[in-house]
Amino acid sequence: MLNLLRVCLLVGAVLFVGATQASAASIGPTCTTCQGSIYTLEIVGLADTDLYADDHLFDTYVVKLTVDTAGYTGDGVRIDEVAVKVSSGADSSTLTSVKSSGSDTEYKDYWSVLAGGLGAFGCTGSGSGYECSDWIGSSGGAYTPSTFTWTFNIDISGPLFSFASTDPNLLPSIKVRYVADDGKKAGSLVSEKVPEPTTLALLGVGMAVAAVRRRRAQR
Repeated sequence: MLNLLRVCLLVGAVLFVGATQASAASIGPTCTTCQGSIYTLEIVGLADTDLYADDHLFDTYVVKLTVDTAGYTGDGVRIDEVAVKVSSGADSSTLTSVKSSGSDTEYKDYWSVLAGGLGAFGCTGSGSGYECSDWIGSSGGAYTPSTFTWTFNIDISGPLFSFASTDPNLLPSIKVRYVADDGKKAGSLVSEKVPEPTTLALLGVGMAVAAVRRRRAQR
């Protein structure tokens, strides 16, 4: 019985570490809507605070989105909204930091965070699981070319998504809006799933196999 208890404690510790350790994946510069930029989404781990205590679950995660626009090929001059999704739902969220690479300047006060996704005209206020950060300064945004990182605390209300999932519906997602000088969207709205490279390859193989099966079924 003692040995069984030790095994259970060890397994529990391993599962806890696996659930809370940092994980990250990048996409770009050649994905469908990337437009030459590189996007890195990181699930750092559990936050020091629980934003929604009513569910009696300590399930607030630190999530970072970094956008490197050094290779940006579009017509936009800045980014004025970004959105992230790491679960099917979210109870609450805060934006804890917005910084440019190589600088200690904090830009958080120029951004707000809203529940919901991101569309052509900005944060939509809808879209389960998405949290959107909106530029609220008098002008500007995250100017290109530059590298900016947005750091969120997100209290999830569903399972935490994994970069290693082979189910596209369970992969973390990002959205980014580039705008011109007049504040209107420039080019495509960035809207991408963020899988690990090996997962992306597996998804590609799975889609190819499915296509072959469909062709055979039609013969």
